[in-house]
Formats: sequence, structure tokens, C-alpha cells
Amino acid sequence: MIEKLRNDFAEHLKKSRRSKLEIIEQLPFPIESKNEIGRKIIKDIIASKNSDDMEFCLLLLWVIDEDDDCIDLLHEILLEPWHEKYHDIIHNLQWRQHPSSVPAIKIAMQQKFPFLEAYSTGTGQFINQCGHALKSIGTKEAIDAIKDLAENSEDPIIKVEMIYRLSKIFPTDTPEDEELPRWYDFD
Repeated sequence: MIEKLRNDFAEHLKKSRRSKLEIIEQLPFPIESKNEIGRKIIKDIIASKNSDDMEFCLLLLWVIDEDDDCIDLLHEILLEPWHEKYHDIIHNLQWRQHPSSVPAIKIAMQQKFPFLEAYSTGTGQFINQCGHALKSIGTKEAIDAIKDLAENSEDPIIKVEMIYRLSKIFPTDTPEDEELPRWYDFD
């Protein structure tokens, strides 16, 4: 069943995009059990640590998720060090603006993921995106996370990016805000 589903999703990615409803209608299991079976498949992918399955995993997550009932799986995947989909996941979390994402984002931005470390702009760009996501969530907890990282992070890139993000949340009309250092100033 998993192989058929993987192949169907691969065809979806190759051909014209189908709607979520069209994909749901072609699932090889009853729609009523999509959450239970889909979650198990995603958990199996996470356990296997096979980065080649991440495209399939994220598409399946998109198909089975309703009302952020699978957001915990996105948080779990975000913190895994073996894949290459950090940017996709953080953009997804930013779009969702779900308050439960704050702790996972805060932890993730302080990690050194091998894929992101492998190219010069990876980690800095990811930290920047995490700051955007926290700002988009916008809750007191999210803003407090930005403040905490701006004040207490020992990572200079995190520190400058969170200071910059605070300047956008609480703008002042001072010229210093326009010339704050950024992550790309460290290269």
C-alpha cells in the first residue's frame, strides 16, 4: 500500500497538480482512517530517516492534515537532522501561524543541521526564516522567544537576526534600525 501511495504521489508531482480532494479520493485506504494510517506512514518515514522520502512525507502530511491536527508531525520533522526540507517546513509553519509551533521553531533555529551547514547561506537564511515565522505567529510567547534569543543567544547570527526582527516588530524612527547587521554580514 505504501509503495502504491508513494508512486501515486510521485505521478502527482510529475504531472499537472491535482487538488487535495482529488488526491484524497485516490488514497488506497478509507478516508475515515486517513489520519490514523497517514500518521503511521509519516511516523515510519521519520523512523527510517530516509531523506529521499521527505517529498512524499510532506505531500502526504498536506493531504491528511485538517485543522492543524498533524502539526505535531511537522514539529517533529523540523527537528530531525537527516533531511533537506527545513526551508519548506519553516515556510509551512509560518503560513499556519500556529502558536504550538513556537517551541519547535526556537529549538530548530539553535541547531546546526548538516544540510544547512553544508552551504554558506543555509543556516543564516534558515534562522532568518525562523524569525519571520515567529513574527508571523505573533503571540506573546513568540515575541518573547525572539526577545530571549536577541538578548541571550551565544550565536551571533541568531542574536543579530532576532535584534533585526524586533526592530521590525517594534519600529523606531531611528537611522540605526536601517543599518542593523544581518546574517549575511557574517560571510
